[in-house]
Amino acid sequence: MTTITTDLAEMGGLLTDGEDLSDLQLIADSLTALAGFEAATISIARPDNRLHVAVVSGPEAAREKLHGLSTPLSQLERDLSRADDWGIFMFVPAERRDDTDAEVGWTSNRERLNESGAWDPLDLLVAPLRDESGRLRGTFMVDLPSDGRRPDAEKRAILSRHAVQAQRAILLALEREELSEQVRLAEAARDVIRRAGRELDPDEILNSLSTGLVDVLDLTDFWLHLSKPGGKGIRTKVYREEFKLPIEDLTNVQFMVDYGRYLWEQRSITVQTRDGAERLPHPDPEAQAAITEWIQRHPLGSVVGVPIGSGQTWYGAMLLCRGTDKPHWSELELITAADLGRDFGRVVHNSRAYLRQRAAVDSLRELEAHKSRLIATVAHELKNPLSAFRWNIESLPYAESEEEYAEVLTALTRNRDRTEKIVADLATLSKVSDPDHLPTTEPVQVAHVLSEVHSQLSAEAPPNDSHELVFDMPPDDVYVTMAPGDLDRVLINLVTNAIKYSPEGGQVTVSTRTSPAWFELRVTDQGLGISPDDQDRLFTEFFRSTNPTALKQPGTGLGLTIVSRIVGRSGGLISVDSAPGSGSTFRVTLPIV
Repeated sequence: MTTITTDLAEMGGLLTDGEDLSDLQLIADSLTALAGFEAATISIARPDNRLHVAVVSGPEAAREKLHGLSTPLSQLERDLSRADDWGIFMFVPAERRDDTDAEVGWTSNRERLNESGAWDPLDLLVAPLRDESGRLRGTFMVDLPSDGRRPDAEKRAILSRHAVQAQRAILLALEREELSEQVRLAEAARDVIRRAGRELDPDEILNSLSTGLVDVLDLTDFWLHLSKPGGKGIRTKVYREEFKLPIEDLTNVQFMVDYGRYLWEQRSITVQTRDGAERLPHPDPEAQAAITEWIQRHPLGSVVGVPIGSGQTWYGAMLLCRGTDKPHWSELELITAADLGRDFGRVVHNSRAYLRQRAAVDSLRELEAHKSRLIATVAHELKNPLSAFRWNIESLPYAESEEEYAEVLTALTRNRDRTEKIVADLATLSKVSDPDHLPTTEPVQVAHVLSEVHSQLSAEAPPNDSHELVFDMPPDDVYVTMAPGDLDRVLINLVTNAIKYSPEGGQVTVSTRTSPAWFELRVTDQGLGISPDDQDRLFTEFFRSTNPTALKQPGTGLGLTIVSRIVGRSGGLISVDSAPGSGSTFRVTLPIV
């Protein structure tokens, strides 16, 4: 009698020669010695739906034939459907087996006894070994009774006792194996999460996670989708090793969005195969059919969908794909995948919390710097007219004539007006910049506002003003939604600026253009123009042009800032097209009601 062991590493298992196999080998050896059989095998059921031979006791020929052998579970099921129930063991007489049954495995060439009840080389005596849940974990098979006869009741009892021992040993060995595998996967998964958690940038987190999961879970393809509340995807990471999958086909059926959120609500994962969903199918039968069809069109064996979330917040989902050449998912791997979704959800939660905190700190720093700059600028702008006030007031007692006295009063009035303009513009800027007190808006007829502004500016123009105002009126049915007076203020600011910086006799044109969704207002002058550097800062508070000629014109540097804020809070855009010496065109685009 020869005793052998097979290398389960070649069969996708974790049991190794030594302690894990010694109990099984002892049982097989004991059976052949005590139960009167010359050959016995113990096989282990693996996640690939095949039985892998673990140990063999028997002739050298059996060792050579059975070494490394694995057979489909479907073959065992076929045999058991034709078997006689002998308790733990099931017996299939040779006359009930197909010719194909002899093609796999080993068959003794011993000559059969010519008498009733003789053992046939093709007889099958096997004990399916199951765990408490009824799941098949292995088989115990015997062959070649020493007396050449099919076992009687006494031998069946001996066989049953050994089968019970084999069952316990197999379950114990598999329990040790699964515990070892669980520890290995848990350690590997924790390492992946630790490495991803050390990153703060979302893209680096995704890179770290994807490469780690591909190795830990033996993936062919990996796809990750992070979503904002409401389901809009903001980041996607795809890892492809052997082939490119058109993931977009799958997202068209909302696999990663609606289905991902559904998985999170169910606190479960889905396992999809070429035959359909093994676990938690899509609630929409048509979507589920599309998922199955998508898998069948590509070299995929299985796809696992894992929701990503933390606490009550869902962040997205992962697709873990294996090709047809990869083993099916074990329960331990699925548990690890589900845990990874929750662990990664905490990483995403912490990352987003950090980014929000950093953005808030940056915003506060910028706000503080902006406040300091604004206070300094306001102080500077008010300092000039106030200094002039003081100088003029101190000069009044020393006026030597009525003409000189009148000149001082005129200067006082001019600086008073300038100070009032700065204060009024500051109040307006504060009002249009306050996000907590948005004004009441209403539909505003653009043509009516343009007509009134044209009349107002024409009436207020000095008698010696030679500028030409040209207004292109839009159709009467064009309306925009704004606060009362806002469109007037925008137009007056832009036109008065254009007049201020245009030469005498220059033309200022207000033109309009409409589309189904937008209204565009353009104010064009033939003035000094604006340099590219000045254009970058044009809408900043208190900015005045660096052009010496422009600086001679009075102004607070707040008009364009106010215009920009009004346009922005109305959902519009403002831009400028200009070059020094070539005039300027300001464009305001607003949504049409």
